[in-house]
Amino acid sequence: MASIEILTPLLQHLVQEMEKTVPYAAAWAQDTFGERLWMDSREARAEALERQRGVVLTVFTGRTFLEYAINGIDATDFCPRLQAGAEALIKAALAEGIVDQGLTIDPGTPLTQSFAVAVQVSPWQVPLAGKMARLQEVRDDLQGREPRLVNALVAYGHVQVCELFVNRQRCLYQELPRTQMVAQVVLREGEKTARLHGGHCYQGGFEHAVFSAEARERLLLDAGRILGAPRLTPGTYDCIFSPDFAGIFAHEAFGHGTEADLFLQRRSRGQHYLGKPVASPLVDLYDSPAWPGQAASYFFDHEGQLATETKIIDRGILTRPLTNLHAALCCGLPRSANGRRESYTRKIYTRMSNTYFGPGQYSFADMLADIEHGYFLDHPANGMEDPKGWGIQLEGLYAEEIREGRLTGNVCSPVIVTGYVPDLLHSITMVGSEVKISGLGMCGKGHKEWVKVSDGGPHLRLRARLG
Repeated sequence: MASIEILTPLLQHLVQEMEKTVPYAAAWAQDTFGERLWMDSREARAEALERQRGVVLTVFTGRTFLEYAINGIDATDFCPRLQAGAEALIKAALAEGIVDQGLTIDPGTPLTQSFAVAVQVSPWQVPLAGKMARLQEVRDDLQGREPRLVNALVAYGHVQVCELFVNRQRCLYQELPRTQMVAQVVLREGEKTARLHGGHCYQGGFEHAVFSAEARERLLLDAGRILGAPRLTPGTYDCIFSPDFAGIFAHEAFGHGTEADLFLQRRSRGQHYLGKPVASPLVDLYDSPAWPGQAASYFFDHEGQLATETKIIDRGILTRPLTNLHAALCCGLPRSANGRRESYTRKIYTRMSNTYFGPGQYSFADMLADIEHGYFLDHPANGMEDPKGWGIQLEGLYAEEIREGRLTGNVCSPVIVTGYVPDLLHSITMVGSEVKISGLGMCGKGHKEWVKVSDGGPHLRLRARLG
């Protein structure tokens, strides 16, 4: 199949033609493909991911956005169908009414550029047998290390994302290869069973299809610790969140709640606290699609906005939300590069990318030092938030007891964190010095509209209600 870059002249022409009628038009093309392999103690599978290849045309009437999507880029009748789609879109815009409500879209400074993530080892040049051998080596090693192991699953996935954006000022193309490697173990002892996974996802190629000996050892050790672990006594405790647990906290605490399209729906309490303290002065919170190599990074969003970092919380103050074009336009807010869609068949929403707490100055030993009784939380499982009420619930699989400034080795599982978001954020008294980000997650808007996200942070010390 030809690269979607060949569509550039056609899309530029259609944008020019549509803007003879409407004040703003744009086009976005997508080509996403990949593969998924997995192997457990019983079987192995390999499959190609369903290819997503299509174009979305967008016009703005001065009041509303209208879109038209089409697939079949390589079909002989594609160009006439796309031309017909543009004509249908203009007809719909005229029926809607072209108005001037003072909402002007800035198409950006002129820029024509292609971007690509560097790949050290192309996955398409590694034979299937070589990929399966990599999975088998990890699986066999895990099985050989732990006699209580009843199943070891190792999964590899690679996704190649190619995107083209065109408006009257910009022609942008990006290639975003992404590789994921995950291992999951199931341990059993008598009637007790424990399941735990670990892994990573980064931009790049087959060079990331590794699961280190250190990661394998830690996975089996922690799985053994939660095997048969009791529930903790519910209460409010001094806690230390691992970077992974800090990440799910960052994502849920001020994730959807600072996506400004929720402001338009009056579904976010955060919009009433812009410029006000919502967290400890030690807290900085960011969203950045511009972090090189991270799984949810990109060079520009699906509306042609170049990727930059957004500082959501600055020393405890909620400073600005994330936006897409529509939310920024209607709310009078600055644009951030967070206009994303699941695919060409879906609409644009404001979406997170890499969301994380900024670094502080404390070590893990500093945080432990004067905790009389508390817990170290790790291995987050899932989370939920209520953007309108600011309630939050985080679930994890690992809570190790802290007594008199030391980890005791006694582990409880699972653990639930609940509370009111500002209370948890204000309770943060120490922030670690090293930020780590995990890219295994996908995020939906409600129950659908899935996009790739990552999250993380340093260790955090805070007070939390555990159950």
